[in-house]
Amino acid sequence: MLNLQGKSKQLYAYQIYDASAGSGKTFTLVKEYLKLILIREGYQDFRKILAITFTNKAVNEMKQRILSSLFLFSSDADHEQNELFQKLVEELQIDADTLRTRAKNVLKEILHNYAFFDISTIDKFNHRLLKTFARDLKIPQNFEVVLDTDLLLAEGIDRMLGNARADDQLTDLFIAFALQKIEDNKSWDLSYDLSRVGSMLFDENHLIYLEELKSKDLTSFLNLQKELRRLLKKYTEKLRAIADNVLSLMDKADLEQADFSSGYFPKFIKKIQQDPTALDFSTGWKKEFGSTTLYPKKTAEHKKQAIDRLMPEFIRLWLEIKESYGRLSFLKNVYQNLVPLTLLNALQKEIDQLLEEREQLPISAFNTLISEQIRDQPTPFIYERLGEKYRHYFIDEFQDTSLNQWYNLVPLISHAIQSEDLQGNRGSLFLVGDAKQAIYRWRGGRSELFLNLIHRDDALFGISPKTESLETNFRSFQEIVTFNNGFFSSAVPYLNNKLYQDLFLKGNKQQHTSKKGGVVSINFLSTDVEDKEQAYCEEVLKRISH
Repeated sequence: MLNLQGKSKQLYAYQIYDASAGSGKTFTLVKEYLKLILIREGYQDFRKILAITFTNKAVNEMKQRILSSLFLFSSDADHEQNELFQKLVEELQIDADTLRTRAKNVLKEILHNYAFFDISTIDKFNHRLLKTFARDLKIPQNFEVVLDTDLLLAEGIDRMLGNARADDQLTDLFIAFALQKIEDNKSWDLSYDLSRVGSMLFDENHLIYLEELKSKDLTSFLNLQKELRRLLKKYTEKLRAIADNVLSLMDKADLEQADFSSGYFPKFIKKIQQDPTALDFSTGWKKEFGSTTLYPKKTAEHKKQAIDRLMPEFIRLWLEIKESYGRLSFLKNVYQNLVPLTLLNALQKEIDQLLEEREQLPISAFNTLISEQIRDQPTPFIYERLGEKYRHYFIDEFQDTSLNQWYNLVPLISHAIQSEDLQGNRGSLFLVGDAKQAIYRWRGGRSELFLNLIHRDDALFGISPKTESLETNFRSFQEIVTFNNGFFSSAVPYLNNKLYQDLFLKGNKQQHTSKKGGVVSINFLSTDVEDKEQAYCEEVLKRISH
């Protein structure tokens, strides 16, 4: 509720819009933003709004749409055909002349105080927070932001390998790992493996697990490596023993390879006996083992009876083989990745030293630093340090927000929504997103946050949100919309998460406009193509040309 000189106007404190592609998301964002800054004659309200999105392009688009709308509204042109203008007149319950006057005054204030027109990316906002709390976090006040973490990682690896010394545990580990790679017919170069594992240092998804490794020293990893070698040997010997047992049962029953369909079963068992470290269970007879007979029709009757009699024992041993091989494969995978993990702490130290020397901070560290140091600070203290106080928050592309990003914003938003200013006005939160368009999971984005908030499973602010779906696609033609609806609905059986099942089945009924037509074409490259990347580029160019 907003109090205006004894009168009140309804403003929803907490709104969520589920906006599919082409459904007018930016239009809705701009409309709600304009409502806040035009609802009364105090032309400084834009200073109390923070709008956050994920890309500079989206920031520039939203700023441009707001400013161009204000400029258009402040002109003397006839706005009867302008949908946004008419909606604002209706929802703000004011006449066209009043809206025109307010738009002109607000535009003037924004242009004269542009620094307070706060629409930014989440990374830029976090950067401001870190600058504000630099001394508390013991980081340089004028730190430089590192965007290219791949280059930083490569420099850290080169520095770590370059510092290797003779008669050192770390150096011995390098050598042992290189020799292991050679034995596996791989390049002895360690850089690739270290880069692959080292990239986790900059990934928010892995930080919670890597935190547990920080307390482990090199000796702990070496002891684990020793234990893994023992277990690998144990399961390898166990598989050979099972294979020996199966072949012994066949021998006692006087069964030969020819008694089985194409000799598949005894051949496979002999392979286990020779090398149990590289097995394949994907062929048809292996998948159906136990549900079909192992012998062909031409097998002698007494041999069939012997195989049928042994079948329960074969099934038991088969299941034991699969279980033991699964365990062996898991241990082997852990063992092969252990050395790079062992070196993570050493690599982190080298990278930290590089950052300290250059007074740099990787952009990937922003959310974690804020989460650890600032989140528990009293909200008024954070506002005081920032030098301004936001009352209204807009978050675009919410499906790509990470847990840390969201939890870092929650104290600020909660304080705005649950407290009142001197006029008795409360703040507000406006979220817009579409879980089907989530693309930032690789850097910690969690679309489940958005889905949970929509389904009201997460009442963070003590009030239920006003939720609304924008269901009409104004951008695409009928065939495109129909294909998208069908595609997402057909994906439902392959999803395990019920939230996503409901999203794709019930929430994917996007409507189309009167635009008929549109074409959807799916093409595949031949599997025989040698240079698939070149072939892909040529095919795309061909499609564009036509």
